[in-house]
Amino acid sequence: MFRHSRGAILRSLAISLALVLAVLALPTKQATRSTATLPASHLTSSTTASAGYLLAGADGSVYGFGAQSYGSTYSDGLTGLGGTHPLAAPIVGMAATPDGGGYWMVGKDGGIFDFGNAHFYGSTYTYGITGLSGAHPLNAPIVGMAATPNGEGYWMVAADGGVFDFGDAGFYGSTYSDGITGLGGAHPLNKPIVGMTVAPGGNGYWLVAADGGVFNFGSAPFLNSLGSEQIPAPIVAMVMVPQEHGYDVSNFNCQDLPNSPQGLMFVETNGYPFSFDYAPPSSTACGTPSDGISQGLMAALEIAGNATQPYLFVGDSPSATNANPAVTDYVPSGCATDSADVGLAANGTALPGWNSTTCQYDEPSAGGDFTNAPVTTQGCQLYVDAGHSCGAPGPNFNFGWQQAIFGYDTATINANAADLPNIVHNTWWLDVETGGTWTSNPQSNYDAILGAISALESLGVANVGVYSTNYQWSQITDGGTLPSGTSLWVPDPGASPASVCQGTAGSSWSPFGGGAIRYVQYGTTGQFGGAIDEDASC
Repeated sequence: MFRHSRGAILRSLAISLALVLAVLALPTKQATRSTATLPASHLTSSTTASAGYLLAGADGSVYGFGAQSYGSTYSDGLTGLGGTHPLAAPIVGMAATPDGGGYWMVGKDGGIFDFGNAHFYGSTYTYGITGLSGAHPLNAPIVGMAATPNGEGYWMVAADGGVFDFGDAGFYGSTYSDGITGLGGAHPLNKPIVGMTVAPGGNGYWLVAADGGVFNFGSAPFLNSLGSEQIPAPIVAMVMVPQEHGYDVSNFNCQDLPNSPQGLMFVETNGYPFSFDYAPPSSTACGTPSDGISQGLMAALEIAGNATQPYLFVGDSPSATNANPAVTDYVPSGCATDSADVGLAANGTALPGWNSTTCQYDEPSAGGDFTNAPVTTQGCQLYVDAGHSCGAPGPNFNFGWQQAIFGYDTATINANAADLPNIVHNTWWLDVETGGTWTSNPQSNYDAILGAISALESLGVANVGVYSTNYQWSQITDGGTLPSGTSLWVPDPGASPASVCQGTAGSSWSPFGGGAIRYVQYGTTGQFGGAIDEDASC
């Protein structure tokens, strides 16, 4: 296998109505917003990136939506797929520079066209290859391209699995490196290659074939493929999903929060001083709460911003002396219309507002009446499947429901105060650990967890995940089944995040409840003062 070449550089601003073959997302800037309500040590100013995109037509035209077009192949007099000066071959791919200030397009013949701040580093013609025909044609047509992370190089991939590197793009192998002989020969591909994507850091890449077969090179790990499965239609493209890194913070971290916005942050919404359930409101560890607003929780939400994923530390311990057993010592009024509706009361104290008409949603009464509460959630369905009724729940389901309502109320009030009202609709997590307060009956504990899931689902939370381990989940619920599609967030002491995500770390880190691992808590850092947990996505 040899590597291939370059072509004429042609560009233009004209736009024609041709078949669109590529979509390219480009970063754009939004205005910064500084936070003036936080303690001084937590003041931040952040710039949020949003995305525009460009579409490339087979004729070399470019269409911009929320992103600037820097030219098309019409700029230098080319006339698309026909006319007096047509392209040698249709455009089949596109890649952007890191700052969105330019882009490349690649033709089926390996010709490269550069625009804006994208530089020309070569095409298949550079090495004497003569496109799709002529004296030295490509073995197979080009089907896609990808740029290096710094924008100083790029790769092309051909249908036969040939890879061509230019600029600072490293050559890490091709399907020929694995002894495959392209589209014919003694050991041909089962199906043609249709796309490629670059591994984080740019030191490797993946290729994908029409049958779903995946080929990994360099630092790109093999995570599985569809090559041995029957799929209803051919694969036509692939994209790398970047791994997120960040932190999870709780009431133990209110003095040691990260000092800048992070890409991934889980924020506990119950557990004093982030809220009021585990200590009297007179505590000043992270500022005295006022009108339902916790300075510690406010600071965490301001730093995490719209990427906040709230979580609840849950348990199961309903008390006969507590009419609305949301927590052991203190219970909320449960109505989140304004900060005055969230208060504290001792065990057994009657609380106004649980089914108040001023509430944004119905909640169970002290007697467990769910007459007006939504009962069509996945959590409720599992509860019904276990022989119960969501219309008249037992005390454990009710207990879990109340815990989740309290956490949601607390998050709502603080999120509104932080001018981040939409974060309560993000993914929520239930922290299920043996260190929590649980009964000795796994079924009762499972019912409480289903109650918490159902409450959040009834409030419009689309995704409720669970933080635990398969051992703890088994101890607490005896292996209870979670709603279909539930995401899992797991700690991984002694194992690498990659091995946990790939399912190769061993049974101690295997999924539980029928869920799929989405995030891994992989270590701690002291860079902000006290120890804060670090997390990564799979």
